[in-house]
Amino acid sequence: MTRFHFKSVSAMLMMSTILAPAVGAAQDADTGAEDFYLGTIVLQAINDGGAGVSSVEAANTAGTRVPVDPSDLPRSVTILPRELFEAQGARTMEETVAYSPGITTGTYGHDDRYDEFILRGFEAQIGGVFRDAMPLRTVDWASWRTEPFGLESVNILRGPTSDLYGANQPGGLINAVTKRPEFTFGGEVQTIISDHGGKQVGLDVTGPLSDTLAYRLVGVWNESGTHFDEVDTGRIYIAPSLTFAPSDQTTLTVYGQYQEDNVGNTYITVPKFGTLEPNNVATFGPDTYVGNPEYNTIESTQKYLGYEFEHAFDNGLTFVSRARVSDNTWDDHTEFAGAFVNSSYLLGAPVGLPSDIDMAIMTKFDVDQSMQQHSFDNAVHVDIDTGNVVGQVAVGIDHYRVHSATDFTYAYAGELNLLTGDRTPYLTGTGLDFFLPNHRTTDLKQTGIYATGHAEVNDTFILSGGVRHDWIDQSVTGYLTNPLTGTSDSIDNKINETFTSGNLALGYRIAPELMAYGSFSRSFSLPPSGENVNGGGLAIETAKSFEVGMKYQSADGHSSIGLSAYSITKNDVAFSVAPQLFTQVGEVRSRGIELEATHDFGNGLSLFGSAGYVDASIVENHNNLYVGNQVPRAPKFSAALFAQYEVPSIEGLTFSAGARHTGARYAFIGNQDELPASTLFDASVSYEYNDWNMQLAVRNLANKQDIGFCSPAVAGAFLPAGLGTTSGTCVYNSGREISLSLSRTF
Repeated sequence: MTRFHFKSVSAMLMMSTILAPAVGAAQDADTGAEDFYLGTIVLQAINDGGAGVSSVEAANTAGTRVPVDPSDLPRSVTILPRELFEAQGARTMEETVAYSPGITTGTYGHDDRYDEFILRGFEAQIGGVFRDAMPLRTVDWASWRTEPFGLESVNILRGPTSDLYGANQPGGLINAVTKRPEFTFGGEVQTIISDHGGKQVGLDVTGPLSDTLAYRLVGVWNESGTHFDEVDTGRIYIAPSLTFAPSDQTTLTVYGQYQEDNVGNTYITVPKFGTLEPNNVATFGPDTYVGNPEYNTIESTQKYLGYEFEHAFDNGLTFVSRARVSDNTWDDHTEFAGAFVNSSYLLGAPVGLPSDIDMAIMTKFDVDQSMQQHSFDNAVHVDIDTGNVVGQVAVGIDHYRVHSATDFTYAYAGELNLLTGDRTPYLTGTGLDFFLPNHRTTDLKQTGIYATGHAEVNDTFILSGGVRHDWIDQSVTGYLTNPLTGTSDSIDNKINETFTSGNLALGYRIAPELMAYGSFSRSFSLPPSGENVNGGGLAIETAKSFEVGMKYQSADGHSSIGLSAYSITKNDVAFSVAPQLFTQVGEVRSRGIELEATHDFGNGLSLFGSAGYVDASIVENHNNLYVGNQVPRAPKFSAALFAQYEVPSIEGLTFSAGARHTGARYAFIGNQDELPASTLFDASVSYEYNDWNMQLAVRNLANKQDIGFCSPAVAGAFLPAGLGTTSGTCVYNSGREISLSLSRTF
């Protein structure tokens, strides 16, 4: 098994293990590249200048559409190989990226339904999650969760990406790169046991079926309890793929994926009074369960089918084509707290203090959603070599389509006494025992034509960038039941826009080990699913960004430093003010500095550190509301440090430890409640002998009860007005997680 560690490498060159290996190289010989370097880019050194890396693989990095030495890329990119996030004990996408700069995880607290991130002050989970460089957009409740065991790497591209992929938040994107077939037989069998009775079995096997045909099969089964006794989770993941390579110039990979998740509801809200604020009646800890164990299922089924094709002509042209069809069904049948109150209010007694919360008004919540997403991307790549100028340009067209149909209902489900657990029907027959059916159909089409490229001039100047023009057609129709009148209000919101995006970046090689760069970008993003506070549609969001930075890579490969500073201005930004309701503010400005560094001491000890400062605030609004407020859930400061020590005297024994700091931040756009800063610690120990590896990993070592999100408004603002003694809500982040894994590679 290849363990993650830092070592000197002879060249900082194009990715192979990070991506699916170039078929020609895999057929020819073993590269012997077993060592990884982790810096602004994590690389496996195999050859010079990206040679041997296919255009399909280059596109999968999401940092550029053409083969480029990533250390020469004048953009902020972090590529995390699976060896790294396995060493860190990561079991979810949020955990894989938690040590990277400019990114915040756990933005809404512990929630097994979603992977949630903020990049450079902007939420990325709605439109900024990609798989193999093609988008997987969250619509309404249906999202696309990712199984880390099925990945070769996770790539983070910080900053605007519309010049590459069209609509996306200007903070960046997170791209998961799927394991692909190899022409060398190998694989892994993995078993994991974890706290709360968790069990997992994983299988990964790949190899040749003939000289021109290779296969891969990845599968995972797991089930587990949670820190709530009332909630269990489980997953089935199967991902077969075939690669046909009749020559070094032609490859075709066909792949599929089936993933079934049954997570229950772990997004449990508790009263703000009794968590963030004092409560004279009770304190509510992270194990407080406010739900109905008899009505608690969330099931999602994700299915993919796609292909990747590449053919290189003899004249320097390469044709690249890819397509994917995806299907996601989402069924949610749960109960949650629609409001927290003082029980004296419901019993007719004199109203007690708003802080003396002891009862939840429960809401029965049902979602039946079906979503399909289809993508295709065709491009022609042209090599450029004039002697003084060397590079490649890609010109292409891609199309992305989404169809989603969602029925969702809110209904009164009685009261839950938070002290005794008793259920009561006090509001039955009062007019507050609501039943609110709703329906929404979303159709989105995005078609873009693009030209992008990268070139070096005299081995000194680096020019990189692209331009893209998109046609956007979005329609949201249906009806919403008005909670005050009980009548249905129709929805008919449309977006028909065109937008031209661009990125221009210039790098200058100050020395062979040091590059400085600057860039300018123009981008756009689509608003989330929902309506504005007046019941109308949400407008398209636009942004401009400036970035400067430096990348240092020592000649011996033992050290690297990446430093960047940026300023992003975004207009018409949508912020949630209630479930499925948003307000759009005039202008948000995000300015920040990011640092990422690594060092191999040469004695078995290696360090990876990152830090980020971001000042993201609302600078303009049509009614001056919220002006000067900090963007919600985006801390101004965050930092992380991960260390690994391979014991020289005991071959195969490795100790790892890490610390993750998240600064204070506001959870809501009104900046009413400040969430305190927190620092979490992780640790692991592993022992490798021959082809066997055993690892004990602990995340959140001190089991810190960290609050991830709070809302000053009533959760479920569809409740009729009048419950004046209501409390805001809070959600805890994950507590300590312990896992013991045993794996064998072959």
